[in-house]
Amino acid sequence: MGPEMGGKRTGCGQTFSPKPQHHRQGVEAGPQTPRHAARRAGHQSRPLGELIVKLAELTWPDLEQVSRDTVVVYPIAAFEQHGPHLPFITDTAEVAAIVDHLDAEIPDQVLCLPAQWLGYSPHHLRFKGTITAQSETHINMIVDTVSSMVHADFDKILIVNGHGGNVPNMNVSLQRLMEKCPDARIYGTSWFAYDELGEIREAGPHGWGHAGEMETSLMMALHPEWVKADRLQKDGHPPQSERAGQVSRYRWIHQSTDQGTYGDPTYGSAEKGERFISAAVEVLVRIVEDIRKGHL
Repeated sequence: MGPEMGGKRTGCGQTFSPKPQHHRQGVEAGPQTPRHAARRAGHQSRPLGELIVKLAELTWPDLEQVSRDTVVVYPIAAFEQHGPHLPFITDTAEVAAIVDHLDAEIPDQVLCLPAQWLGYSPHHLRFKGTITAQSETHINMIVDTVSSMVHADFDKILIVNGHGGNVPNMNVSLQRLMEKCPDARIYGTSWFAYDELGEIREAGPHGWGHAGEMETSLMMALHPEWVKADRLQKDGHPPQSERAGQVSRYRWIHQSTDQGTYGDPTYGSAEKGERFISAAVEVLVRIVEDIRKGHL
């Protein structure tokens, strides 16, 4: 029968010997873990280092007992400058927290991967401290990470993006994964692009961009100790043409800002940050439900 004898073909066209699996909801190996106890006691914000350990908390026998109907959630972000008032880790801290809240909301429906902090940010390099991957490196990281989870027999995977510069590479990755893993259903979404978030903002159409109203609000809610409140200043020079939304252009951020930010962070507040997080999580819950139902 060839190399497939006794084995199972994954969605990426590879073959491996099957292990005994018990497809139950959630992880049921051993006694209740502190993480599950904390969920039942009510969700609270935790330090960044604890926000990005979901799959990382399991052993491989634990993983065998996770239902393959579970949606794997893979957060991707960036490590780049966010002006004089927010830290380099902003994008990663935000998407990690949003995915953490999603996990607390529907723990038996999702399996969350560690947040990928390295993204595509060459346009920020003029502001030193930014760390970036080249496009091909970034695409390969996404494809390899997702392929590894497909090899582990998960066929529903949702990439949750937290950085605007990642969008083109995420889309190319989805194309390649369609070809490489034809039997898997792999999705990408950017939490910051949801229409529901626009209902919360107050700073106007050019007020909530990079390190503006929304990101400043999130960081005030998540890590107020990292926000330099005495440095908040409106920045950015939006295009003057009415055709700007119909034309694509890549350019260095220092060409259109004074201090590396877009928008007006003076509109930021912790209360508003909590509302942005809740709105994003509500959308993600619906997306996960639609994926599980086969509606996407």
